[in-house]
Amino acid sequence: MRKKSAVALLLALLLLMTPAAGSPFKNEAAAQSEIRIDVRGTTLALSAPAFLERGTTIVPLREIAVALGAEVGYQTGSDGKQTVTLQREGRSAALTVGSPNMTANGKSNRLEASARLVGDVTMVPLRALSEALGAIVAWDGPKRIVTIDDPAELPAIGSAGKLRELMESASLTLRGYSMKYGVDSVQESVAASAAADRGASTESAPSSEGGSDYSQTNVQVEGVDEADWAKTDGRFIYQLSGSRVLITNIADPAKPALAAKLEYDNEDGFYPQELYVDNKRLIVIGQQNVNLPYDTPASGGGDQSVSSGAAISEGSIEAAPRSEKKIGIWMPVPTRTTVKTLVYELADSGEPTLTRETEQEGSYISSRKIGSALYIVTNKYNHSYSLYIKEGIEADGEELVRSFEPVYRDSAQSNKLQSLPLDTIRYFPESPDTSMMLVGALDLDDAGQPLQVSGYLGSGQTIYASEKHLYVTIPKYVKNGDIYQQETQIHKFRLDQGSIVYIGAGSVPGSLLNQFSMDEHNGYFRIAATKGDMWASGEAGSTNNLYVLDEKLHTIGKLEGLAPGERIYSVRFMGSRAYMVTFRNVDPLFAIDLRNPSQPSVLGQLKIPGYSDYLHPYDENHIIGFGKETVELPSKGMSPDDTMAFYQGLKIALFDVTDVSQPKEKFKVVIGDRGTHSELLSDHKALLFSKEKGLLAFPVQLHEIQNKEKLESDSFPAYGDFTYQGAYVYRIDLQEGFKLQNRITHLTADELAKSGQYGYNYTKSIRRILYAGDTLYTLSDAMLKANDLASLEERGSLAYPAQPQEASVYPDGPQVLPLR
Repeated sequence: MRKKSAVALLLALLLLMTPAAGSPFKNEAAAQSEIRIDVRGTTLALSAPAFLERGTTIVPLREIAVALGAEVGYQTGSDGKQTVTLQREGRSAALTVGSPNMTANGKSNRLEASARLVGDVTMVPLRALSEALGAIVAWDGPKRIVTIDDPAELPAIGSAGKLRELMESASLTLRGYSMKYGVDSVQESVAASAAADRGASTESAPSSEGGSDYSQTNVQVEGVDEADWAKTDGRFIYQLSGSRVLITNIADPAKPALAAKLEYDNEDGFYPQELYVDNKRLIVIGQQNVNLPYDTPASGGGDQSVSSGAAISEGSIEAAPRSEKKIGIWMPVPTRTTVKTLVYELADSGEPTLTRETEQEGSYISSRKIGSALYIVTNKYNHSYSLYIKEGIEADGEELVRSFEPVYRDSAQSNKLQSLPLDTIRYFPESPDTSMMLVGALDLDDAGQPLQVSGYLGSGQTIYASEKHLYVTIPKYVKNGDIYQQETQIHKFRLDQGSIVYIGAGSVPGSLLNQFSMDEHNGYFRIAATKGDMWASGEAGSTNNLYVLDEKLHTIGKLEGLAPGERIYSVRFMGSRAYMVTFRNVDPLFAIDLRNPSQPSVLGQLKIPGYSDYLHPYDENHIIGFGKETVELPSKGMSPDDTMAFYQGLKIALFDVTDVSQPKEKFKVVIGDRGTHSELLSDHKALLFSKEKGLLAFPVQLHEIQNKEKLESDSFPAYGDFTYQGAYVYRIDLQEGFKLQNRITHLTADELAKSGQYGYNYTKSIRRILYAGDTLYTLSDAMLKANDLASLEERGSLAYPAQPQEASVYPDGPQVLPLR
């Protein structure tokens, strides 16, 4: 028996040591026959086999470098270690055998696998090396092919004639759609969509806390920071308050005190919108609108001082003789809208010093910060072009170009506005509108690297960013017979340490809800969209679909036809699963399997009253939904069987998806009545969640019906009266669900008593809840409160100085006012 047991044990060990089919830990000889390397369309013959190591492709260095046209050098240090250097078209890389680090273009990066010698061949991670040399790498998993190419190049506009042609084509498309559907322009509808996404707004970030004992912004992707209204670094709290930025010292929670405040001159049109904080910097992002003289092109053109944008005087309108005036065309006041980024160095006292200022034209769409790299996306609306093609009036080419070319500046280089030349501005083929997307890229650690601005005709709307890529989507309406059907164009960029590289484009049918409709995982891009109109019937009716795209944005998998007649209300991707909520009368929660990218499938669904506007991971088997409870009532004037759903109070639910074939609503809480709302439903950054602390908190505007017994059962659902605004703080676990620990408000009892159905002191609306150490902080425009994290008893508070009625003029920019 012992001999048989020993043999069985030996066989078991041998089986455990043998790699399974498809395992990344196969021996190198077996892997060579399966992985093909194509460089610029040519298959390489390798001196040593390529192999996978924990998902990273390892290849011989020399063959890849030579195929890309790079110069290779070898050096042996005094320690005997060999360093390899590579040069290609102004880019450089250096690797040391045995080290997990690589220097690429002067910046150090940690590799996913170390360079090593296999025999006498230097083997390196293929993707890191190729991308450091400026190439584009794509992995075809099913075919096991790696392709390496030069970056794709969108066509440049180049000339006034081409610009006029592109603008006219886009304008005709917009006019055709607006005539069919009676809207002013597609641009207005997509602009509204972008605004909703800014408010809504790889692995999902599991919670809002980081390695230190203070909360961080609730972001979509771990490692990809998003700007917010308020942040903390554990020592100070940084927040917006109207047109100010306030910095509060929280070293003593019982006596929080202002350390400094940044006040901006409203007369120059600058208004702060969001901010970032790291351990040494404060970054404030805001928008500035400047009226220009009539004889100055809206984009400025050329090389201008930042002080050139003066307000228009009454006399300037009458400056031209009457004989030269155009009758019958109203000329709008020319304005320039720019997004300014103010970078401050933070002292130990919390006082900031302005060290750099950048500016790029357009309205703010969104931004992301990854390490020291900051990326800002804006849209420049070319509103004036319709005047050039109207009633036979044609602008000369020079004027058209000057009005179109966007401006930007970087104080690290110059304080003067520079124009982005027309021959550097690219256009998306068949651009769906006349606006221009600008992507600004900035390395905050390198003042010698200027702001890099890229321009693309065809505005970006919703963006998603992983640590390595930026995806920008653009809605486009395609005519199909007598109807227009919307599709979503997707443009992919590589984020390259403070610069961007265009990779390519793809498209899917339908429209997106927000950034959470997109995700990147293991090289695949997943996207969920609603196609059609949920109030229409037949072919025009709505369906909800999910698509999987490869690294070249080719669709390789799809799941279509979910919940016909409904639309997507929320999506959350979590690794190899996705969760989707659709709604019309009831809330189906779909659990979707994405383990096989080419064949996504429904694992299970749950139909319950209500809907979720936002889904947040609790753990791999539980997800929290935030939305509204609903009631289904007969629809008057229609068939007796027809019903309509009406939203009620704010609903939070904990879904158990341990058995994905049968999702369950494990716990739920309904807060208030019809009219109750939370900023969290439109902005995920309003949520504070820590699984480790069992903490869940968010702001609530509470509406309650006082005499529910007097309501008629068949009447239209009544709205509640406003009764409260503040933070709801819950303890959450899998045994008891949601347990309300307390509520915190900044409104006094007298202010609540004086509030009406539609108004109260909104400066005291709590917008964010943060924690640092053992203290919970609630923030509004008017004050900060500190409460003990365990008991929620108040420990201290700080009333902020009232907003000045008239901003003072600071000729040298915003003043920093240290407060002792």
